Amino acid sequence: MRRITRRRFVSTTAGAAGATLLSPLAYKLAASPAIPTRPFGKTGAEVTMVGLGGGSRFYIPIPDDEQGAELVRQAIDRGICFLETAANYGPKDESERRIGMAMRTHRSKVFLETKVDARDYDGAMREMERSLKFLQTERIDLMLHHNVSSSAEMKRIASPQGAEKAIRSMLDQKVVRFRGFSCHSPEITLEGIKLLEPQAIQSIINATRIPDFESEVLPLTREKGIAVVVMKSVGKGYFLRHNFTTPDRIEQYGPPADALRRPDLPEARDYIWYALSLPVSTVVVGIDSMQTLEAVVRDVQGFKQLSAENMKSISDRAHVFRTTGFWLPPAPKK
Repeated sequence: MRRITRRRFVSTTAGAAGATLLSPLAYKLAASPAIPTRPFGKTGAEVTMVGLGGGSRFYIPIPDDEQGAELVRQAIDRGICFLETAANYGPKDESERRIGMAMRTHRSKVFLETKVDARDYDGAMREMERSLKFLQTERIDLMLHHNVSSSAEMKRIASPQGAEKAIRSMLDQKVVRFRGFSCHSPEITLEGIKLLEPQAIQSIINATRIPDFESEVLPLTREKGIAVVVMKSVGKGYFLRHNFTTPDRIEQYGPPADALRRPDLPEARDYIWYALSLPVSTVVVGIDSMQTLEAVVRDVQGFKQLSAENMKSISDRAHVFRTTGFWLPPAPKK
């Protein structure tokens, strides 16, 4: 495996910053105050307390690369300066490629996260090289092992020729600033914190408390100064009632048949405020349109810390969604 150096990435990603045509998404947004920031664990960095999630909610609904890139630019200009993506987001690398197009002009304004799926050293190095090319940058702020789903995977990552060695090599070269992993299981997360000593983790945290990262994981991350990136805080997309009006969404991610007829359901803002009231650094939300972007920005700018009583009320009302397949990940593998 050839050595990957900072100099090499500078040479391969520079020079592509020419002007691009604005897409139909690029209507002018009203001026707004910046999104508040929070400490990123004990790293010394600060991040905006909401981020743009680069998963399927971002890349599937948007028909072409330029419109996707323009939505990223608009999010950054609106004050969302944490961007989350991964090497496998999109069958044709749509997420990293579209974010990379926006990085031609906006890289200096953002904290950029991506992830590797390979569990071995060589595979992880190849994926990081590809990510840096697609993202058109010489530096990644946060590199995570993506969706570690078993104890065996965690141990392979941490082995002498595992992917953790690759990420730490990139830290030594100053191509990566911080490291960690994402995981859908509280139990596996606790194992990973002990084994890898991460600077950051990415976790499913939502008002249904399924899975429950609040009882054991968050106290530990707070004690150790580990930054927590929240994902899936508002379900598959911004959890508004109209998000479930199309048959495909009902079938794939829909709640019980009578759930949306209930008058006391939490609003999308409630889900974000719930997550932000916990000891976390940032909440990433899948943004599929200018309308969603405006709603997220408005709700986060108005954030007020919730009382324990208000959080319990939101969680109780959100529990109608606890039995859906979306909220219940597969049991952890041993």
